[in-house]
Amino acid sequence: MNYFSGLSAVSFSCLHRSTENDMSDSNTLHYLDYAATTPADPRVIAAMTACLGMEGAFGNPASSSHATGRFARNKVEQARKQVAALIGADADEIIWTSGATESNNLALKGYADAATGKRHLITSRIEHKAILDTMANLSARGCSVTYLSPTRDGEMTPEAVAAAVMPDTGLVSLMLVNNELGTLTDVGAIAQIVHAAGALFHVDAAQALGKTPIDVRALGIDMLSMSAHKVYGPKGIGALYVRRDIASRIAPQIHGGGHERGLRSGTLATHQIVGMGVACELAAEELEHETARIAALSQRLKAAVLALGDVVQNADVARRIPHTLSLTVNAPGFMPMMLGDDLAVSSTSACNSAAGTPSHVLTAIGLDADAAGRTVRISLGRFATEQDVDFAAACFQRAIEQCRATASSGLTASRQIMPADLKAICNAGFRSVICNRPDGESIDQPAFEDIAAAARELGLEARYLPVEPNGIGDADVAAFGELVDTLPKPILAYCRSGNRAGMLWNRLMDQRKGLAARTVG
Repeated sequence: MNYFSGLSAVSFSCLHRSTENDMSDSNTLHYLDYAATTPADPRVIAAMTACLGMEGAFGNPASSSHATGRFARNKVEQARKQVAALIGADADEIIWTSGATESNNLALKGYADAATGKRHLITSRIEHKAILDTMANLSARGCSVTYLSPTRDGEMTPEAVAAAVMPDTGLVSLMLVNNELGTLTDVGAIAQIVHAAGALFHVDAAQALGKTPIDVRALGIDMLSMSAHKVYGPKGIGALYVRRDIASRIAPQIHGGGHERGLRSGTLATHQIVGMGVACELAAEELEHETARIAALSQRLKAAVLALGDVVQNADVARRIPHTLSLTVNAPGFMPMMLGDDLAVSSTSACNSAAGTPSHVLTAIGLDADAAGRTVRISLGRFATEQDVDFAAACFQRAIEQCRATASSGLTASRQIMPADLKAICNAGFRSVICNRPDGESIDQPAFEDIAAAARELGLEARYLPVEPNGIGDADVAAFGELVDTLPKPILAYCRSGNRAGMLWNRLMDQRKGLAARTVG
């Protein structure tokens, strides 16, 4: 294939890699990763601050012998009521934890440690790692675990649960809202099946709290995990709802004082608990209005991105919340990093991102590793605006147009890459990389040899052709052209922002167009 015939100079749009200082020095970030975490609401921050210092509720809530401790205890109990009200529970059924991960561990391990029989557990393949890893631990400790597969639309059906239930099934654990797809599970119907089998039903509601109505009584939920930082509260605090009449069937996992009905010992963090309480109260007040506003933003974004072509929404026909979109881009050569660092979205869940593995959720619904690597999770929230979603749509448009240009030209210009990016670059179909940035230009810049070593491990060609930002000469363009002609394609050429690589390409095209014109003349 002749990549260059009839091709005019390409305008490469390259987004820079932000630094930590960029976050504090500019307001360019468009945050659409609310499923990973949410910023604390200013009203939450104010309530938490009032608990700190000599004038605040700083006392130990367990110190009932003096007014300072009792004041803190009252704050804690008020927050307990606020959390309970959001899910239709009684206040004394709320157990404070450090977050949803600990809540999940307490529910699952607490049941298994106390159970003398019925040690068969059921969960699904698309649960959060806090469930899957805990189930793996319990399996190693003698419990049998059944992992249900979702439909291709990411739904967990009551029929699948019914088929998996056995006489010795003691606990079923499923999430209410999937953290990557945004799909809703029919927990009400499933609870009836679970209870008919004499088992308990635990629900991970980390992604559901404040986004969809929850009534634990009406839904038949025995235990429910929650996290404050998903609902505009602070990190480091969560809760587990434990239905009053099953509490004796759950063994504590942290000992030392008998706090929280004996289920979770440790000094209570008043300021964090108050923050979660206020966050839940605000969520209850704003649920209907906020959901409608976010649904409109979601539809606006989805319509704009899908209209570009080469984009599909995963699990689009399933029951879902509007807050979370999973979009797979099929444009050749697409990588989520092409969207740029001014747009905060995820290529997978935060836990999978940390592990560097393909999303187990996406592979469970039938995507291969390559498609999973081209998938972007966008999650909207309280502070998202039309400007944010329009910016996101523009980022997708720019990236897809660049992919299409690469498909015809065989080259794309990129901002600085890291050795860890090479796997995604390889999976996107690139066969060569060219470094147009001198080593040592900045302290956070990886040496070319580190890039080249990572490239060689993946079978990619790597070449070093450094040019100065303001000093691209004809010899540089000629050397660049020689590399472009001889290296396997497609090629990714990179520098700090991508501008130098793009300028080299455009000048090369201009030269060759001029040569072709003179030859014809």
